Amino acid sequence: MDRKLVTCTSIGVYGNALTKGKVYQAVSEEAHRYRIIGNHSKRVWIDKYYFADGEVKVPILSSWKFDDSLEDFNLIEVTITFNNGTRRWCLITTPERLVEHFKQAQLDPPSFNIQHLIIVRTMNDRDIEQTLKHLDEQGEIEKATLFLE
Repeated sequence: MDRKLVTCTSIGVYGNALTKGKVYQAVSEEAHRYRIIGNHSKRVWIDKYYFADGEVKVPILSSWKFDDSLEDFNLIEVTITFNNGTRRWCLITTPERLVEHFKQAQLDPPSFNIQHLIIVRTMNDRDIEQTLKHLDEQGEIEKATLFLE
């Protein structure tokens, strides 16, 4: 087989072998998987689900910022920027802030369904950064955020 180039689109459980956005050379190929030389310098079989054919520009999280004051709101708006310039938006809160949100007497309806709500342990930058990075590496950040024009 001619060695085919594939680009990693998510890392799944292969964090030791893959980097999102990195181009790998497939040294073998079967119907549903490639054998690549991973970041750990070992040959490993990985499902094709984690790759795009060829050298592809994969959007990767490059930065994020709070759009709201942490003191004024329980559900905090966050803008996320990717390496290709696209931006996405989501809400972030903690379990404690969610409880406070539902204590509002004027809340109508007394529920919500927000797919772009991310619940983190704390509102500190490190926890949010780690959470967003994990979602990005797993190819889940698009599901957890909305496109921002």
